[in-house]
Amino acid sequence: MHEFLSDFRQTLNHVCATFLQVPPQTSYPYITLEPNLVLKGLPWGPTMVTLNVKIWSRYAGTHEIVMFSRRVEQIILTYVPKTLKVSLKIVKSALELLNDGQTRVHTFRLKVRIAGDSQ
Repeated sequence: MHEFLSDFRQTLNHVCATFLQVPPQTSYPYITLEPNLVLKGLPWGPTMVTLNVKIWSRYAGTHEIVMFSRRVEQIILTYVPKTLKVSLKIVKSALELLNDGQTRVHTFRLKVRIAGDSQ
């Protein structure tokens, strides 16, 4: 799991700064990776993960966040990790304006399947 998150984070860094934990005073835009649910069955079986990929922007209007969202979606659809067998599926994609009236967040909810040791 750690290997996948590290590789995926490095891949998304080509779009903009990507974090598992956002450092204080980080400037916008940036991306966060938020694993929600990790299920591991048999030791040699796959690991199933529900992962939120969130793009954060304070650009006035939607131009910037839509541009980043398209780039991130393309990466998700074509992602091939260096060492692991991973498949990604977009379950949900949503854009929202937060209550502060200036922060926009585009969330991709993904189902991730990481192949087990014998595959």
